[in-house]
Amino acid sequence: MDVDLILEPDLTPSQIKELGQAAEGYGIRGLWTSNYFAHWDPFISLVPLAQSTERLLMGGLAVSPFEMHPLKIANALLTLNEMSGGRAMVAVGAGEGNLDAMDLKKPKKVVLAIRESIEIVQAASRGGLKGGYDGEIFNVNLPCAYDWLKAPAPLVYGTAYRPMMMRMEGRIADGCFVGCTPPEIVEPAMEHVRTGIERRDTPPENFRVNTFWGWHIKPDREEAFRESRRELPWRARKLDPELTSLYLDEDEVKIVTDNFQNYVDAYFTHSDDVKGVPKEISNKLAQGLTSTGGLEDLDREIERFKKFGRAGLTEIALRLHANPMDGLKIIGERVIPALRDL
Repeated sequence: MDVDLILEPDLTPSQIKELGQAAEGYGIRGLWTSNYFAHWDPFISLVPLAQSTERLLMGGLAVSPFEMHPLKIANALLTLNEMSGGRAMVAVGAGEGNLDAMDLKKPKKVVLAIRESIEIVQAASRGGLKGGYDGEIFNVNLPCAYDWLKAPAPLVYGTAYRPMMMRMEGRIADGCFVGCTPPEIVEPAMEHVRTGIERRDTPPENFRVNTFWGWHIKPDREEAFRESRRELPWRARKLDPELTSLYLDEDEVKIVTDNFQNYVDAYFTHSDDVKGVPKEISNKLAQGLTSTGGLEDLDREIERFKKFGRAGLTEIALRLHANPMDGLKIIGERVIPALRDL
């Protein structure tokens, strides 16, 4: 199983370049830049990295067609793909924070909209938009030949949290980015992806399945938990009771649900102390929903990643936070060798 990295959105292109070069040296498969509001552009920020590496894949995660028309997503992706010699990728999703910031709305048929978006981006990269695209939600009304393309087509993932989206992406996309799925439920998620793959007209040559996974392993175990607690409101479909109940009893789940806004407030004030929630409860979620702990916990986390691999994931994307180079060093020296033959 391969390992990818997901970076914070406030890293500069120079920092991304430095991290990406080190990641390539360790054998990391790909690097994803986060697509947030009021932050560095996820595609432009990767240009220095594209020009200074040879094997590393790179792309933006996640890009929503409700903030950026699929044709413009294709333009950004294909520009990066040409500059990297065919190493670009993108994860297309419904979007959350960016839409809230811009007060944009999703259509009622979200799965259809993501499907059309993936089809448009794929068609642009493979010469299939010369006659435009006639969709129910998205259209391309003029011929778009893209006759300047030279590099192999990029990977176009879809992001998915729910079964219908997983099945659609298994049938349409080059890969499915299963969002925040703990290992306890990864096998049912993979069944939905496989159902979609089985419905394709022709079997895919190399379908990819990835997942977002928070990485909070540090030499200082207490600091690791502090960092992980701050990030909890964005885990498990925003602390969905269906998922938090995997690690908490009924009363604890209610405490978390009732205090979700306090989790959000703590995140924006950079605090790990969530009002109304005992730290012991947040620590349970941190250990269940992410890789959180000290170096002594590495073997446990590696075994968890192997479970992801046995379920059918082709890669796992580890989300780095503070001091990303330190986290990369641990992953490169300890995790990559352990997963190399999986």
